[in-house]
Amino acid sequence: MKLTLALATFAAAAAAANYMMPLSKDAGLVYTNMMCGTTPCGTTNLSNQPTYTAFLGNRDFRRILMSYSMPSDVTDMSSIESCTLMLPQPVTSSGSGSFYSLSISPLMGDYDASTVTPKSAPPAGPSIAQYSSTDNLMPPSVDVTDACKAAVNGNVGLMIDSYGGPVTFPTKLGGSTAQLMITTK
Repeated sequence: MKLTLALATFAAAAAAANYMMPLSKDAGLVYTNMMCGTTPCGTTNLSNQPTYTAFLGNRDFRRILMSYSMPSDVTDMSSIESCTLMLPQPVTSSGSGSFYSLSISPLMGDYDASTVTPKSAPPAGPSIAQYSSTDNLMPPSVDVTDACKAAVNGNVGLMIDSYGGPVTFPTKLGGSTAQLMITTK
């Protein structure tokens, strides 16, 4: 009996795993009636930049799309016990008193970072996390377990939005250290 229990405990422990998944793709979107160069911002792809900014402004607003590929051996999303987003320290923020506030929402579909525009971007679901921090501190780890469990075709897509002043993060091209920490059962 004790041997059977020990083997069952060992098998359960062996099945659990931890993964650190780097950012697989990202994009910056600018929603405005203004022009981005010679084309309207709503139809402009702004990929391949070293930084992207989240900002809910008066005349325009900006959002950051981030995607992570799930580990290939995680095929049953219900096996995800926890999933935490770890963002890098912002490059800049200009919120009130050097504070910044962010909102994170899951994307309801996938996107091609090289062609996505505000008009073609997948819709975002309701906010799953909001937090505030200062620009001299790393953002807190954010629980995005529900978004990971709802991964679309093995991709976890997130939209980062500011509900304060502009906040700028490095992109994948700019050396972003953003990652997901995933723990399975």
